[in-house]
Amino acid sequence: MSTDRPTTSSLEVFHAGGAAHPARQAWLLQELEHWFASDLPDGRARRQVVGTALRAATADAHRWLDERMAPDAVVRIDLHLHGPDRERHSVFPSLPSPLALLLICLDQCRVGDEVVLVQELAKAGRVEARATWPFGMDEAETLTRPARVPAAAG
Repeated sequence: MSTDRPTTSSLEVFHAGGAAHPARQAWLLQELEHWFASDLPDGRARRQVVGTALRAATADAHRWLDERMAPDAVVRIDLHLHGPDRERHSVFPSLPSPLALLLICLDQCRVGDEVVLVQELAKAGRVEARATWPFGMDEAETLTRPARVPAAAG
């Protein structure tokens, strides 16, 4: 896991005053009280249930925000093998090595089949590489080269 990714700023539990004026959250607190504790007759017990739920949700929000992916993180890899009378499509969490791709194609492809490797990146979209089988290590290395997010024009 990369440590150079910025961590999220602290989410604060509801505190009255400033930008978090109680009137702005009243509807949510009422909703949560109804959702989590409407069966409790005591207002104090309902508020305790809501407070516990809010603390758990704050921790969950921190965890979820910390899982944010880098823009060039691989979300999925699609391997498409297109032949005149068949198509194969598989999805993977990572890129194969160039030699692994050659072995897969040796087993799965016929001469003239199109091999398409699609890398889907978290924020940079899809990057597609194509080759016609058979091909060698140079082409396999090109197909399996990790995509990079283009540098922003400054």
